[in-house]
Amino acid sequence: DDLIIAAGTIFNEIQVWGANEGVVRASCVGHEGSLMRVRFSDDDRAVYSASDDRTARVWDISSSMASAMSSDECLKLSPSAVLAGHAARVWDCVRIDGERPVYVTAGEDCTVRVWDAKRAEGTKTLADGVEIQQDCELASLRGHRGRGIWRVCTLKAPQGETWLASAGADGSVKLWNMSDWTSAKDDKSRGMALCETIANCPPGKVVEIVETVETAEIEMEVDAKEEEAPKKRKKKSKRRQSQFSATDEFVRVIRIARHDEMYVATNHGFLYRVSTAADATTWTWTKMYESESTFISMHVEVYDDYDLILLADLNGAVHVINIFQAKSECDDTFVFQASSPRILMDVFWSGGKVFATIVGGLVRCWDIKDTTTMLFEIQNPYSHRVLAVDFSEEMGLVLIGDQKGNACVFDTSSMARGGTPSLVAQKWSAHDNAASINTCSIRSGPEFVTGGRDSSVRTWSVASKTIDVGDEDTSAQLILNSKWPTPSKSSVLFAPIDDEGEVTHVAGYRETDFVVYAVRTQRQMLRIRCQAHSKPSHVLFGEGERVVFAHLQGSTIHITTRWPTHKNVGDIPQTDKYSNLWSHGREIHTIRIVPPPPAAHGAPVGIVSGSEDGTVMRLLYSSSQQEGSRVHSPGDICKHPGGRTVKALSIYKESDSSYVLCAGGAKEVLLGFRLTWHNSEANGWDIKSTALVIPKPIDKAGTRAWTKGCGFVQPRSESDQRIMDVATYEHNGCMRVLYSTSLGAVSVVVMDEIQRAWCLVSRLKYHTCPVLVTDVLSSANETWACTGGTDGGVAVWRLNDDVTSNPACVIKGAHQSGVNALSMAFAPHDANIIIVVSGGDDQVLRVQSIDISTTDLTLSRGGTFDFAHSSAIRSIWTDGTKIISTSVDQRVKVWDVSYAFDAIEIHPRGGVVTQAPEPEAIDVVRASHDNSLTLVVAGRGFELFTIK
Repeated sequence: DDLIIAAGTIFNEIQVWGANEGVVRASCVGHEGSLMRVRFSDDDRAVYSASDDRTARVWDISSSMASAMSSDECLKLSPSAVLAGHAARVWDCVRIDGERPVYVTAGEDCTVRVWDAKRAEGTKTLADGVEIQQDCELASLRGHRGRGIWRVCTLKAPQGETWLASAGADGSVKLWNMSDWTSAKDDKSRGMALCETIANCPPGKVVEIVETVETAEIEMEVDAKEEEAPKKRKKKSKRRQSQFSATDEFVRVIRIARHDEMYVATNHGFLYRVSTAADATTWTWTKMYESESTFISMHVEVYDDYDLILLADLNGAVHVINIFQAKSECDDTFVFQASSPRILMDVFWSGGKVFATIVGGLVRCWDIKDTTTMLFEIQNPYSHRVLAVDFSEEMGLVLIGDQKGNACVFDTSSMARGGTPSLVAQKWSAHDNAASINTCSIRSGPEFVTGGRDSSVRTWSVASKTIDVGDEDTSAQLILNSKWPTPSKSSVLFAPIDDEGEVTHVAGYRETDFVVYAVRTQRQMLRIRCQAHSKPSHVLFGEGERVVFAHLQGSTIHITTRWPTHKNVGDIPQTDKYSNLWSHGREIHTIRIVPPPPAAHGAPVGIVSGSEDGTVMRLLYSSSQQEGSRVHSPGDICKHPGGRTVKALSIYKESDSSYVLCAGGAKEVLLGFRLTWHNSEANGWDIKSTALVIPKPIDKAGTRAWTKGCGFVQPRSESDQRIMDVATYEHNGCMRVLYSTSLGAVSVVVMDEIQRAWCLVSRLKYHTCPVLVTDVLSSANETWACTGGTDGGVAVWRLNDDVTSNPACVIKGAHQSGVNALSMAFAPHDANIIIVVSGGDDQVLRVQSIDISTTDLTLSRGGTFDFAHSSAIRSIWTDGTKIISTSVDQRVKVWDVSYAFDAIEIHPRGGVVTQAPEPEAIDVVRASHDNSLTLVVAGRGFELFTIK
């Protein structure tokens, strides 16, 4: 009798029904868009709704429904809270109770937003919700991508914390620790929640740096001839003035040593150790060291029983300090001169060596055991200030990155003490737009990792260089292996690497917020509004979710800590590599299967896909795993320059364990990568990718434009062509690539790995309309290709070295409209006959045999199957005896091909409805051990089948 039902309608209201009578008892009015989600609270006292109007609302029905059930009239209810802040429609809303109750909403803008429930109470209209957003919205969590986040739900972790699970269009389920917001601020024993504390500087000692801007009007002198004119030109001038005296002390550097301890250096040459007690509420300042000169840089290396601290001062000296934990005092302290006064910039510790960077791109190195003699000196060939240094003692390599985004590698292995290391490799503008390199690392290979202000982490390797006669520069170039743009779009200041050489976190500033992004779980782990991008700050990472961030704000240091006492918190739902699956979240236009090495028993199958969002990503499929965990280990190979669409992929086999991936898309950009199978005891089989060709946009002549206030603006590449399809084949032991474009151009190119560029071989001229699809078939002596356009015609080509080629054969009017799919194969038992299978918008499946035994190709037998699908055919595969096709009707069909004397017949064999909506592409690989077929279908997602 008490059962009530809440239903959201397209009429912008929620109807509350009495189930027993079947009558609407209440109507919740206030939304300005269709309802996307309606749910009751856990105690049935409220209704939460999410709407197309980009808001979520809370409706209190506890006091109204009792009277409504006994009344004959329908009550009109107003919302008790309006949550406004999403940039797109809201899909779900839930309440999480705790010491501070919160609402959580999920939207199409790919964000999960957390709202303070108490501050949101009382808002009735959209204007009220917008007004309180800044005070009510606690966090905006990012990590999903694609077309939005559909659902959220809560769950309890084994240690008692409250977690939120979010599911999105990218196929991933991400877990968020809600204790950060549901716990009280004064509770410091809440495990995984963020703990915010303040370390007040010693009274009367450290002051706040305040800069004011004075605006003055300057009257310009007027020529005597223009004295009669009453007009005067005035210009506003801004002068910065600091509101502190020369005797004031302020913080220059902050370095976190442990979650409860950090070191602070000031302009008066004082080094403080700032530590907290067990309650984590009070921070104690202890002066550990004093110098007569101002400290400008500091590095802290933490060991079990002592801390090694390097301090650089304004007089060019480096102070080496050992602070033992047991004694809590300085011991074994010494100072050495690194440079002349006022030119020393930074000090680093790497590989057991002390590095000092000096104005003009100079880097000097000393052994910590003997600082009387300098080991070596490095000069940055670009003469810019060096911001990042890493040293590998095992390989004897030094990697540096400067403020203009240049990277250099030096070899010290064959150098005498006090000598100059040789320049091994360099890369001018390694990061886009001359963005500074803030962090760098060397890992096995050797492979070099750099993180920059352009929001990307890149890996590099050394390529050999062809030295010309008279060329004084004998160094090689750093070649790009991979580029990973941070989804948080923040600058990369910190990119720690684990024991396996993988980047675990990426941290930096985005505008005024400090953002930490977890690479393994692909989600934003921390975001703090601090406005400290130009002030002293530092971050420390621990295992799992552990993190400490400290920044100077005024005359106090604010510390944000998540450091639970119990171990492995947060790792339980994340360590399993199968629980963190994700996909593009947008339409997949192309997909390819990477076969495993033949001798690798139990190795997974690689799946590579290209999407509307511009990413090329890979997954692994292991048929031997249990259901639900067969697809695993997702990862991005690259992102199309500018984030544009990737339309086509092709795989070229170099060896049993190495393949070349070619990807084409918008703006006629063709990318090249090498995919290599690797097997390790820790992680098993995996695919490693190395960038071969990543073209940069090239400006056309006359495309520079004048923009007011900005000067000349350099636009991106203005190519009107989009690569529609790509096919690879072998020619004289080398890979060649055939691609077609939206303007009807068909070209053959070859890769120059030394120059990292594509070289044109020939152009195939026939089509005057967009060429949608291509395919290639190679025999022992010749290579054949076919292309299909929007005019319904199919052209067959004999590929050779001619600069310009004409088609060897044309099938005019093969389809009534566009040819969307083509596949070629040799006829069974006759290598002189090739079979061309095509499908188009007219839903017709067509098979045409062509005799290639003579110079002039002859069209022989053919056959068609009308209305093979109930919608346009999108992709086709054939081996000459079977055909597999897919269509917009979401069907995958298998056909048998039989050859009669004067015709070819097509017989339907079977089919299945795929769970991937709007399928666009298929790929098929035949297994060598049992002759079975592995089929993958891609659309909005993908599905994998095995055909036996």
